[in-house]
Amino acid sequence: MQLLALFAFLWMGVLVPSAFCQTNCAIHGRDGANGVLGRDGLPGAKGEKGAPALQDELNSVTTVELKGEMGIRGPPGEPGPKGLLGEQGPKGFPGPGGPKGSSGGSDAIIVRQKSAFSVLRNSTENALYSQPVTFDSQLSNVGNHFNLKTGYFICKDPGVYYFVFHASSGGRLCLRLKSESASPVSLNFCDLSPRSQSLVVSGGAVLKLSANNKVWIEPFTDAPGGKMPKSMSVVFNGFLLYHSTE
Repeated sequence: MQLLALFAFLWMGVLVPSAFCQTNCAIHGRDGANGVLGRDGLPGAKGEKGAPALQDELNSVTTVELKGEMGIRGPPGEPGPKGLLGEQGPKGFPGPGGPKGSSGGSDAIIVRQKSAFSVLRNSTENALYSQPVTFDSQLSNVGNHFNLKTGYFICKDPGVYYFVFHASSGGRLCLRLKSESASPVSLNFCDLSPRSQSLVVSGGAVLKLSANNKVWIEPFTDAPGGKMPKSMSVVFNGFLLYHSTE
């Protein structure tokens, strides 16, 4: 009963002021103060991927944004003015000397010949003492200045020549290199070893020759009644080193 009485009293207290303010209270009160801002909300979900751009949108892009194709190469420009002359460089080293010129005062043209030979002897016939060795074949005979039948080399072009021979035999063997010139040459080469069944002789020289000088090799012996061996093989070579007008 007490609770009912208390509830009735509170209800009456609320109704009386409300009825009382219908005639004597202000209609509009002042605005209240702004409340405190609330906290940020949680981030939303990621949106879906957008649709590709339309062709019209691509056409609206400026030429600066899209690089075009390379154009045709233009013609070359006019040459510029000639530059100033540079400073002179240092003097170079002297070059090699040129070949000796022909003597003046003559219209004749000097034709230099070439001369070289390599001849062989394999004959079983006896060679004769103090006579030129003859040959039966040739490897080369440039200019045909060597005569196989006579055994002579005949100089056709004055100059300095080199001659060399190599001979082998089954017995006593001595050969002499000779030249017929203003200063004749006679060089002796021997192999007299009694212990060897096959004897070998080699020799050579550098000779200065004039036109028509002869060079040859010949057997010789200092033993009375000596005989040349029947089998003697010889190779005789010669060639021009350089020409000479002296």
